[in-house]
Amino acid sequence: MSPIRLHALLPEGGAAYASYRDYLARTGESAVERARATPPEVLVEELLSSGLRGRGGAGFSTGVKWRTLQDHPCPTKYIVCNAAEGEPGTFKDRYLLRKNPYATLEGMLIAAHAIGAAKGYLAIRKSFEREAQRVREALEEMMPVMDGFVIELVLGPEDYLFGEEKALLNVIEGEGPLPREADDPPYEHGLFATPGSPNPALENNAESYAHVPSIVRHGAASFRELGTSDTPGTLLFTISGDVAKPGVYEREAGITLRELIFDVAGGVGEGRTVKAVLPGVSAAVIGGELLDTPADFGHLAAIGSGLGSAGFVVYDDRRSAARIAQAAARFFYVESCNQCSACKSSLGLASEALDDIVEGKDPSSSAERAILAARHAPQGNRCYLPVQGSVLIPSLVNRFRRDFDGAGMADEIYLPKMVDFDEERRTFFHDHEQRRKLPSPTGQTQGTTRAPDRRPARAPPR
Repeated sequence: MSPIRLHALLPEGGAAYASYRDYLARTGESAVERARATPPEVLVEELLSSGLRGRGGAGFSTGVKWRTLQDHPCPTKYIVCNAAEGEPGTFKDRYLLRKNPYATLEGMLIAAHAIGAAKGYLAIRKSFEREAQRVREALEEMMPVMDGFVIELVLGPEDYLFGEEKALLNVIEGEGPLPREADDPPYEHGLFATPGSPNPALENNAESYAHVPSIVRHGAASFRELGTSDTPGTLLFTISGDVAKPGVYEREAGITLRELIFDVAGGVGEGRTVKAVLPGVSAAVIGGELLDTPADFGHLAAIGSGLGSAGFVVYDDRRSAARIAQAAARFFYVESCNQCSACKSSLGLASEALDDIVEGKDPSSSAERAILAARHAPQGNRCYLPVQGSVLIPSLVNRFRRDFDGAGMADEIYLPKMVDFDEERRTFFHDHEQRRKLPSPTGQTQGTTRAPDRRPARAPPR
């Protein structure tokens, strides 16, 4: 069997694994039982050798994180899976849990053995009903291999910051999705901590945990055969926007953006060109002239952008960068939790300035105001949200300055906050209530408190 099939996360042929027995029949022996027969320190060394990097956005070494928790002197430790996935342009964790929840759960059980955890939590949004049900069923099937270890499913709110690692821990503890102070990381201050017991938590996202079982089965060297030296293994890419075949695709890290957009996702419309690619909202915009860049952590950082959670939103040459920036700024503004006043105030000013541009009010001055306000957002911040705004908004203004002159403004653009995917129709469903969300701590929308409005993404004109 080829290395890519040995380490693939998604089932061959596209159909979901029907059961845990089906998963084992196609992947081989139980990785959990093999891991439990291996000394924890040997297990973590193999993970370090694999070069696996976290698939949640930061790309931190998974092995280093596990070793830090393994070496922590506190006897009470926890395993946490972050499946909150709320960044615009990404759907990969939900797709993974629909197709193969077993790899993620096996990865969590292996991690529990590696660090000596007392309990596990899988945190997911309450609105992800289909994924949550799949996880419940998988946990029931896997009871024999759980061997008494408990993984609790936690259903959280719609807030973007629910996916921030420290805010997610607060939700598990029964509080709101508010990030803790920056110098209070999960590996030091975990769950249900007391003055004498910090209870560190090992927190990885669903895709990160899912890669672990195949590394246990087939070894670090086999995993290293895939991807690049910087980013070994496969990645789950979400490709959306102005492409013919939006979807979630598993490919080796290092595939170029051009291959992803044209060979995998079918390209843009006839006669159109790629104007901009957003790597979610976590890094600077990527211009169409940079499509030959390999999609891994290192190469995308080298061009001044980033891989993020490997969700790429493609915009063709009909789209206005001012409209994209307007949508991004408003997203940051309304999703800011208001704990850090510089973040909330500055992102609000940036959003207001971009609104002025699209309304034709002093575009040149407003563009400069948007840049200045965005860059002032990260001050004493508890999370990365204001940093994202300070990078993405100026990158759009500076890269596409002509689009901000206020003349002939194109149609409004909504960032694709995805709530569902119709695989047969190749259609993502977006939350159209997001644009009506109020910039208040309640997160309510104007005139309603309904759940996300699930409507298909409007197809671009061809």
